[in-house]
Amino acid sequence: MKKFFLGICSLFFLLTSCLNNDDPKPNNPDKLTILAYLVANNNLDDDLLANIGAMYDGLAEMKEEATLLVYWDGRTAIGDNNSKHLILKYQTDGKGNINGAPALDPPCPLDDVLAEGEIVKEYDTQYSVDKDVMSQVLTDMIAKSSTTKFGLIFGSHASSWLNSIYPSRAFGQDGNGDNTMLIPDMVEALSAVNKKFEFILFDACYMGTTEVAYAFRNVCNYQLSSVMEVPAYGFPYEDFMKYLYKGNVDDYKKVCQSYIDFYKSLYSEGTSAWATVSLIDSKEMDYLASELKKEIVAHKNVLANYDTDHLQEYGRSNGPYIACDLGHMISDLNGGTIPSAFRDQLAKTILYKGCLEKARPASYAVEAMNYSGLGIYIPVEARSNWNKYFKTLDWYTASGWNEVTFSWNF
Repeated sequence: MKKFFLGICSLFFLLTSCLNNDDPKPNNPDKLTILAYLVANNNLDDDLLANIGAMYDGLAEMKEEATLLVYWDGRTAIGDNNSKHLILKYQTDGKGNINGAPALDPPCPLDDVLAEGEIVKEYDTQYSVDKDVMSQVLTDMIAKSSTTKFGLIFGSHASSWLNSIYPSRAFGQDGNGDNTMLIPDMVEALSAVNKKFEFILFDACYMGTTEVAYAFRNVCNYQLSSVMEVPAYGFPYEDFMKYLYKGNVDDYKKVCQSYIDFYKSLYSEGTSAWATVSLIDSKEMDYLASELKKEIVAHKNVLANYDTDHLQEYGRSNGPYIACDLGHMISDLNGGTIPSAFRDQLAKTILYKGCLEKARPASYAVEAMNYSGLGIYIPVEARSNWNKYFKTLDWYTASGWNEVTFSWNF
């Protein structure tokens, strides 16, 4: 389904679903609604639209009722001039029907999938990466649901916690490269919603780092993310939507395994494929930061001028690296062994980790023995612009980096 070309000119007229302003009252407290916030006004437009198609296919296969709400700002959904942004609702009855009609048979044109969505909210042109906009949209999505539990999917460009990188800024890209969003602003937007999410799935590059996981620890129970680049195809939603709605750890692990299995299959077929994915228990991030601080303080003299070249690195396509592997760093600092206290806490924090040891291109392959499930930024002199911003993060103090006196001007 994800390979179909979009009929852009006709798509606006296909969005004929009725606008419903009647907000449902929560009457299914034990069920979960999934919200997908897709910032698609960029070169990922077609790929993120394909993600909606995959989510639709996944809903069609479900055997119980479920609701998906999608915020969509892609240019192909709203005409060439980006005149409207939309919240689309897809509701399955668990019997093969979506929005009261038989689900479309795959494969089908993706513009038809959009046309099947019920438009429950329209917005004039707005910046989807503005924190107030994000907060309002999520509030509106929640108001359109009949449940009290929510999972959240973020889809777009991303660059972990970084405030500037060729040309993205942390998350999203709405039009040109300057219209992006910082991680603290995202967290502020989610906090303003006053709803703790059951999970956040980051269908975006480099979000599986300590800095990001720590930032989101108080706004969601679990995080599903990749420490390296997420291929443009993204997560194979058609394979695991039924697991996301279950709302438990074992099923979130199945989501992660589906991601790994999907890209392993592509690799075996001779297609470009690489992958890392982790399931993070958010409530454990404070404890992980505490254990890490002990290690950083104990090895602060070494870290003052630490050579990271021998560590497993992630994000090579954007320079020397965006992150090194957390576990590999701790092992290296301790003569090849991770101290038991840190190892035990890491196991409590990372509930699933998976990677491709064989990748295409080969430079994207990951050594499983040195993959702990989380990346970490290690300050280096060459990244002076990153270092200045790094010191403003809560993580900088919580993890103990402020205790290190670097041999260069930090």
